[in-house]
Amino acid sequence: KDESAKIIPVKVHRAKQVFDAGNKIIALPKLFGEAKGSGAFWVDFDWQKAVEIGMKEANLPFSGKIGFVETVSYWPVNHMVSSKERAVKCEECHTREGSRLDQLRDFYMPGRDYSKPVEYAGIGLVLFALLGVAAHGGLRIFFALRRNRRRG
Repeated sequence: KDESAKIIPVKVHRAKQVFDAGNKIIALPKLFGEAKGSGAFWVDFDWQKAVEIGMKEANLPFSGKIGFVETVSYWPVNHMVSSKERAVKCEECHTREGSRLDQLRDFYMPGRDYSKPVEYAGIGLVLFALLGVAAHGGLRIFFALRRNRRRG
């Protein structure tokens, strides 16, 4: 029994990671870049080139052969979560003017964007769900009372 032991919640992260098949080490690919042809995976989608450049930038040996290996890691649930004093407030993104995401316009953001059909559909879905809950509960009560009356 260890009195100083602590139980912490973790997320089990299972993945297939690219690795250097020749040196048998997890590879460090270059993931992000500005333009096509930079070798960055999320721009060019070429694992071979991304690993080659990433390993070179990290001064790590690279055999030239890549493969994929299944990995499991355990991340604390609060991984990359800011303290409450430093947490981002809702209004920093969900506002019509001066938002942190002001320049990103290819998606719908509640509080920033407005669409009558979306707003009415949302209200309709909430009302429909409430009506469904009330109807379901009412029917259960009705049939329970009816069943109890028959039993006498």
